[in-house]
Amino acid sequence: MASQEFEYHRKPKKAEDDHWAHDLMFSNVDSKFIETLQQRIPKEIGCALAASLLVSPLVGIIDKCIVQEISGAPKFATAVGIASREMLFSPKTFYGSLAFRLTFGVYFGTYAIANLSEAFMDAQEVKGYHERKEIKVMTASAANVSLLAWRDAVFARQFTAPGMASPSAPLRTLGLFAARDVGTMYATFYLAPRVADYLKKEHGVEKNAAELSTALGIPMLAQIVTAPMHIHAMHYYQAPKATLAEHIQVIQQEFWTVSVARGLRILPAFGLASFTNNKFRESFIRQADENKLLTKRITRFLEDKKPLNPRLTKRITRFLDKQTPNVPDATQHN
Repeated sequence: MASQEFEYHRKPKKAEDDHWAHDLMFSNVDSKFIETLQQRIPKEIGCALAASLLVSPLVGIIDKCIVQEISGAPKFATAVGIASREMLFSPKTFYGSLAFRLTFGVYFGTYAIANLSEAFMDAQEVKGYHERKEIKVMTASAANVSLLAWRDAVFARQFTAPGMASPSAPLRTLGLFAARDVGTMYATFYLAPRVADYLKKEHGVEKNAAELSTALGIPMLAQIVTAPMHIHAMHYYQAPKATLAEHIQVIQQEFWTVSVARGLRILPAFGLASFTNNKFRESFIRQADENKLLTKRITRFLEDKKPLNPRLTKRITRFLDKQTPNVPDATQHN
């Protein structure tokens, strides 16, 4: 079989080799890049920019339409339909809109800070996994919470029904926005890993399944707790003189729409964006084991695709021999 010619390129799998869930996790801090800080900075910023461009349209639509839902002009489903049609049929208008530009700014800032924090940690030779994770989470969370509070204050002013907006966001509104996002960050970076550990240890759930499901599922469920904060922050901005009973009534009316919508936005904001950001970084920033990675991918291809042109097999083998010095004879492994 063709794959047998590559047997000597394979090493016994380590547990982390199969840890594919890390690619979808924002808190991934595996150190594998070897470029200098000066080389990495523009690439890290470029990867954050590209990932943010991909997720900002969907997140921007959801967040804008939530504001319009709370103000009642128009309802969430109608607003999503209008914004989606604008994105498809009037892209110049959509991508030049305030909603897209502000949302892009939030996620570009968040992922740029996250990427640069890793680059600086590598430059300072910070090795401890938990120390690296703590630094990355703290810096990126600070950026995300502050940027989202600022953006949502602008959203509240711009997308509230005419006659309901105040000239500036009250401190209560800004404080509730910050509390909402701190709750989401806590669920994402501290509660989710603990639930994942519990599932692995107590119920034998496979590592990737446990970590990925909790990394996305726990923040989505957390929106049940944070949605009332978001609704009250928006409604207080729109109607600061409303009674407590009126505020509670609005929370009850909008609770399920807002909690479900904010839960769905977790998938692009923390799932798709993290995945694309990590993959862009792997593609454009030089790693220490690039040849090893290529070898592993070719071997997997050969194992999956059993019929293979012998001439192609020989060419790939020759390439691997050049890239991997002092390779032992394949017969030694038989």
